[in-house]
Parts: sequence; C-alpha cells; structure tokens
Amino acid sequence: MKLSLFGFLLALVSFIPGVAMKISNFCFGSFALATTVAGANAAFLGITGTNYQVVDGSHQYSVMDIYADFNGNFDKLVNYYGVTSHTGFVRTSLNGVLNTGSSLLPSNGAAFAQASGTGWMPSPSAASNAWDSFVTIGARTQDYTASSITADPNFSNGNTVGASTVAGGSNSTGSYQGAGWYTAAPLDTHDLAGTYADKRIMLGRFSVETTNMSTTDVLTIQFKGNVTMKVNGTSAGSGTTSQPFFDQTFTYGFVPAPGACALLGLAGLMGRRRR
Repeated sequence: MKLSLFGFLLALVSFIPGVAMKISNFCFGSFALATTVAGANAAFLGITGTNYQVVDGSHQYSVMDIYADFNGNFDKLVNYYGVTSHTGFVRTSLNGVLNTGSSLLPSNGAAFAQASGTGWMPSPSAASNAWDSFVTIGARTQDYTASSITADPNFSNGNTVGASTVAGGSNSTGSYQGAGWYTAAPLDTHDLAGTYADKRIMLGRFSVETTNMSTTDVLTIQFKGNVTMKVNGTSAGSGTTSQPFFDQTFTYGFVPAPGACALLGLAGLMGRRRR
C-alpha cells in the first residue's frame, strides 16, 4: 500500500463514537517515559513509552508499551513505517550493543518475547497474556481484531510465529527502509485519539525477558520511524495530514527475578539468626 493512499484515506475518514478502553490491569510499577518530537504541532504531543514489570511463574519480563500522544478527540493515526531518507528501527540495545535492524535473530542477546504460537500481528489467543509482544494501531488488547493490523512489505518477519526481532527490509533498489505496519480499517474508532481518555494511540507492546539479567545491565529500545496521522480536526474526517519522523530511545526497568528476591530474603533471615 502506497503512503499516498494513507493520506487519501485520512482525508476521507470519519468514525462512530465508541467506548473508551481501559489499559489492562495486570501491570504494576508502571511509569511513563515522555519525549518531545521536533516539529510536533499543537495536536501531536510526541511519542511516549510506558514501562512495567510482569512476573509469569519463574519468568520475569519488562514490558514497554509505546504510544503516539495527542490532545484532540479527532486526531487520527493509521500507520508506522520507514523510508530510505528516514529509516525505521524497532530494536533493543543491551549494555550499549544495538540489535541489527534487519536481523531475524537478535545479535545482542536481548530478544523480544513472544508467547507460544504467536507473531507480531495481534492474536486473540494471546489476549490474556500480560507480556506477549505485538504491534498495533490504537487497540490495546489483542482480542480486538476489527482494526485489521497488517504488516507492510518491508516488515520481513511481521507474520513469523515466534519472531524475536522486528526485522526491516529494503526497497526494490536495495536501500534499507525498515519495518512498518498499518491498519487496514482506517475508519475504525480505535485509530482515533478521542476513543481513549488519555488520548494516546498505542503503536505496540515490546517485551523482553529479564529473568537472568543482572541489576547492572542496561536495556533500551530504539523506536525510530514515521507515522501517518490527521491532526487539528474539529470533526470526524477534518484536519491536516501529517507524517512526522521521530527517533526515540526508552530504557527498560527491571528488578531481580522472584527466585532472586527469595534468596535475598533468605540471606537476610539467616543473617538475623546468626546474630
């Protein structure tokens, strides 16, 4: 799908008011990481990430939900993408070592976590999974399928089950552009900022297992690329089409795994007994 088609669709867009969605209540210790995008206008406030920890049995995950933030009810978002002049990357960095943007396997040991049998496209079977990584435009749970999230041709492993990276591809002349995804239902209410009380349109959930990581490890995600949006509208379908570029880095927080916490508690107990 050509980018110009997104602009055309945005020019025609309208919506049916829907109910606001709640962010899943399984997270704890979450915090927002706000950044400013150069040239952001009054309606598009920037790209932010909310990071939180999830414990699943003996495994611990640090989860980063990334959003485009707006302040208008009729602000709209339809895709994320990379181009030759502004390439797209969604990749981890562990202790300063960036994962290769086109790699099908992580080159730095910091893989994105995927639930069994799932890939990057939203999967209703993983809707109850608190840490499964997936991409989206708007919808915050995977059981909402009406937005029809679709990988673009440069998303090399967008439909790969168990993909542990976001692997980007090149155009017909061999120039790297990077992965992208879009909603095939641009009239859907979940693409609209006013659907949510916080006016944040979610772009994806990017989870990393931190069970065996050290407290001295530094884990980050680079989220770089472009989004197509319609902003400053006063009614459904009105406003200005914009395609801003951004390059943001967010840092994952994590705490010792449950087993490590138990050992620390045991060490403290034994120390008291010795005294």
